[in-house]
Order: sequence, then structure tokens, then C-alpha cells
Amino acid sequence: MSGAKVLLPILAFVAACDQAPHTMAVLDNGYPADAGTPLVVYHAFWSAVPFQAPVPPGTSSDPQVAEPASPNTAYVVLAPGWDPQSSAPPTSFVVMQSRGGFGVNFNDTLHIPVDDTSFAGNCAAGSFLTQDQADFITQLVFPNDFASFTYDPTTCTTTPIPGDAGGD
Repeated sequence: MSGAKVLLPILAFVAACDQAPHTMAVLDNGYPADAGTPLVVYHAFWSAVPFQAPVPPGTSSDPQVAEPASPNTAYVVLAPGWDPQSSAPPTSFVVMQSRGGFGVNFNDTLHIPVDDTSFAGNCAAGSFLTQDQADFITQLVFPNDFASFTYDPTTCTTTPIPGDAGGD
């Protein structure tokens, strides 16, 4: 058998593997890029999908591999005015949770729109979380981001914990 006859079935198999189903999730930061205080999505979480890379206003995250899921709540941490190119982490946050659940079918891509219509918790938009909701998000969903801070959902204020490494 010639080399070409052996290589063709292998290439066909590799091409078929590339056609495997992909279920994905994408964050779409719907906040305007030209706002006085840009709202960067610092971190987010939906179902079993963590979004670790910051998503500047008006952009989308890279697609993340997801499992098909019925509607689940999504959570985001906004970093108002923070520059994603900065080497310093943000020191001010706004925590939000989706107003409804997001789901995705097998071999589809879910787009999660992050804005004040789809998410609650942005005090500047007149939307507030309860203390229990904020505690759940800061202590259980994003504990590393809030290890050195307390969060007040009635004012969307992040306060450094005195004497902690994150505070002065």
C-alpha cells in the first residue's frame, strides 16, 4: 500500500474528530466601553464554568467548554474603572447575579449578556442584592476575590478588612 493510501484514511479520521460536538459558554459584557467608569467583568461563574479572564466593556470572553445544562444562575464580579492591563488587582467590586437562569443545549453556544437588564446588583442602576445574596456570592462563589474585603450590597462598597494583606 502506498504512503498516500495510508495517509488519506488517517487524515479523514483527524478531520472527523475535529467535527466533534462542542458545547460552549461565552460572556458578553454589554456595558459601554466609553462610559465614564467602565465596568470590567473581573470574574464570572455559571453552572460549572468559571470565567477567570477579565472581559472589558463591549467585548466578549473566549468561549469556555461547558456541559449541557438547564437554566442556572450566573454570577459576576465587576471591577468599576479597573484597567485589565494593570498589574495591580482591582480594589473596588460590584457583585451581581443573573435575574433568571441561563441554559445551553448539547452542541450549542450559550451567550450570557452581562448588563443591568440581565443581572441584579448594580447600585448605580438602582438595583440591589440582599445581604444574604451578596454573602453567598462573596463567600462561596468568589471567596478568593473577597478574602481581604467586606462587601455592602446596599451601597456596592468594597471595604478592606483592617490588618489584612489586602487592606491598609
